[in-house]
Amino acid sequence: MNRLAELLPFNAGETIASYCSRLAAACGYRHARSFGADLGFRFQGLVVGDEADVQTFAGVLGTSVASLSPGTVVTRNRMTTVLGQQLSKTLVERQRLRFCPFCVQEDEKHLEGRRGFRAYGRVLWLVTPIRMCKRHGVGLVTSGHNPASAFVHDFAANLSVEKKNVQELRSDAAPWESDNLQNYAEARFAGLNTGAAWLDTLPFYVAVRLCEMVGAAERHGVRFRMATIDQREWSACAGTGYDLLRGGEIGLRELLATQLQRFHHGKGPPGGRALFGRIYEWLAHETDDEGYEPIRKIMRDVAISNLPLGPGDEFLGPVTERRLHSVWSASAEFGMHVKRLQKLVVNGDLVPVEDHARTPDRILLPADIMERLAVEARESLDIHEAQNHLGINERQLAALVKRGILTPHGGNCFDAQVPVYRRFIRSDLDAFLGSLQAVVTCDDDTRLSDIGAVSRKFNRAFEEIVELVLTGELKTVAWAVDNIGAAAVRIDPEEIKERLLREGHDCFTFRDLEKMIPVSYRVIQALVGDGHLATVSRRSPVKRTWHTVVKPDVFSAFRREFVPLSNLSVIRGWSSRKLRLHLDQAGFEPAFTSGNMPFYRRPEVLHLFPSE
Repeated sequence: MNRLAELLPFNAGETIASYCSRLAAACGYRHARSFGADLGFRFQGLVVGDEADVQTFAGVLGTSVASLSPGTVVTRNRMTTVLGQQLSKTLVERQRLRFCPFCVQEDEKHLEGRRGFRAYGRVLWLVTPIRMCKRHGVGLVTSGHNPASAFVHDFAANLSVEKKNVQELRSDAAPWESDNLQNYAEARFAGLNTGAAWLDTLPFYVAVRLCEMVGAAERHGVRFRMATIDQREWSACAGTGYDLLRGGEIGLRELLATQLQRFHHGKGPPGGRALFGRIYEWLAHETDDEGYEPIRKIMRDVAISNLPLGPGDEFLGPVTERRLHSVWSASAEFGMHVKRLQKLVVNGDLVPVEDHARTPDRILLPADIMERLAVEARESLDIHEAQNHLGINERQLAALVKRGILTPHGGNCFDAQVPVYRRFIRSDLDAFLGSLQAVVTCDDDTRLSDIGAVSRKFNRAFEEIVELVLTGELKTVAWAVDNIGAAAVRIDPEEIKERLLREGHDCFTFRDLEKMIPVSYRVIQALVGDGHLATVSRRSPVKRTWHTVVKPDVFSAFRREFVPLSNLSVIRGWSSRKLRLHLDQAGFEPAFTSGNMPFYRRPEVLHLFPSE
């Protein structure tokens, strides 16, 4: 180390440009550039960290380049490296003097070296995210003086201009609290554990700028105006952004997803500017720096996961995959009417029924589900096409739907949550026909009939006969190859008749009772009309019409209790007139008379007829 170096010491944390500037001023030079020119190096070279100039400067001082490296700030291609961390142009203040007024006054008072030139420029004062001096708890001051080109970066020369203001700046200084982003930046510059592993994976300038922009969006809305935010508020924004992102990229994803809720509840287009505001504009239009690509990738991923974007769209770069379809995008891609597709989505319980009132570009589903639904709808058959495919008429088709044998695609007309015309999936109809063909047991012959004819013959619903065929319990089922669809099914009417009879009820008709009591049909009607025989309604097993019948237990109870005079007359072998006279003389009165037929209580007259 030579006498020049002994004139002023090189301080820890000082930039070599500041050191050169102070030496130049101490040696009486007007500015550092002429000082460097006389000693064989370029002052601007020291400012940008040029290796040759730094080496020459080290030689002038009689010291090593390594001893100067902590204060060497390297600028290449608009990117500045400070203490091993990269900073973009917006994150360094190189043109104007930036300093702490308390520090420069303390430097002059307590440091070694020639008086008047002891105050030095710190490396961290160049970094704009370092907004306050922790030693004194005040914000750093940026000089309002714009130096001439010969004095740019010349710390000592520019500080001499501000010296008259230092005392005033000290008096005006307001307390300032360090934000968490500054704490993070200082830890990263020092090579310490920052506690923010994901941010550490990003270039320093990307991590810092992202925290600032995210914090501003959180505090001022996505369309914030940077020009309206002062340094103190930027500090608050920076701290807010860091707090949101310190836990990892999940914080950024959650923030972006929250902002996307405006799309789902609004009416505007799903554009990046409308949804993400200034953050999107910054990444899309204000920088093409590849360092921000991880952030663009995350934003693109969140957008693709929440918006109906697909190949052919642009969102911070080309979109190469589709994860979501809206009703609108799917209808356009697959040629489906947008209103029908929207109804199908609601009727399929894929979204709440309330969503039917939303605009079709805001009803979203996973792309594969929406594609399947749209393609099925596009290829579905209307009622007439379905009839022709099945070989049945419209009434029969409606009956199969009502029975649940066939299910319309996307809803059954007015029975659906949102009314929609009936349409049918071809594969569903083919599966139904396949089920009919699967139960075929024999070849066709003339004694067999089609389902429609059998249903008319036995007054049974068409769908009931179809259900009977589908059970596979019929012994005789054939397929007429000259017919289409369900009309080709042939069954045995006699087998159907036999099965229907077996399915009949065990109640007694009036004709049955006429023979079983026995009395005339007129008397049976009177018994029922007078309330002596309770009746129920049952469907005929053959004609399928409803008729009035008497249950067996009701008839048995009646028969145990009552007996008609005609029945007693036959048993006794007397005429009805003679028997009636005999009973009257014996003191036995009829329990009731219906249809002019007296009925006696069987237990009371039983002893008169031992054979009974």
